Amino acid sequence: MTNFAKVVSGIIAATVGLTLTATSVLAVEATAKSAVNVRSGPGVSYGKVDALYGGEAVEITECRGNWCHIQHPGPDGWVSGRYLIAVEGRSEAGGSTGGRSGSDDAAAAAIIGAIIGGVIAGNSSSPAPAPAPALPYGPDTCKPGYVWRDAIPGDHVCVRPARRSKAAHENSIAGSRVNPTGSYGPNTCKSGFVWREAYSGDVVCVTPARREQVRRENRDGPSHRVVAP
Repeated sequence: MTNFAKVVSGIIAATVGLTLTATSVLAVEATAKSAVNVRSGPGVSYGKVDALYGGEAVEITECRGNWCHIQHPGPDGWVSGRYLIAVEGRSEAGGSTGGRSGSDDAAAAAIIGAIIGGVIAGNSSSPAPAPAPALPYGPDTCKPGYVWRDAIPGDHVCVRPARRSKAAHENSIAGSRVNPTGSYGPNTCKSGFVWREAYSGDVVCVTPARREQVRRENRDGPSHRVVAP
């Protein structure tokens, strides 16, 4: 067995048993899937030293978990492996390709696929995540303790139950707060009241303080929804 084949066998064993966390003996040619930052270390906590453009050719010299050290015309550094695609059949062992057989090349190609397709992306060594449970009301599902305001049918702003009751009460007494002879006809509010504006065209009359409260409800409503993982 040639030295290169022994090296390849060792990497295969490490790849099958665990993820590749040590320095790879293969210098793998790859391209960037899209624009991505190059950092000074293997993680987003390290500073940006450069950036790759989509399709830029690089050479991977080392991988740690999901991050790989790359060389390219510019400052070298670390890139998330999820943004790299291996160029099949283009690799080097210890900087030399002399004396390699066809079986060595085939093994190297297999390793390239394993490193880029599985170990770097973290997909081959980790089970696929379970699908997120379906939300009962889709993206409008409120967090526990919140309900739809229902100022009109279809008003899915998430508020506390007391605020929904308040909106329903305002609707029920709306006629007592209007001055039908005013400038806006039947939509004219009595003195001291303004349009609620919970939705476009909402002319239910409420106090100015209540209108401000409704505006906050509209602003904060999305944060009271369940966000699917």
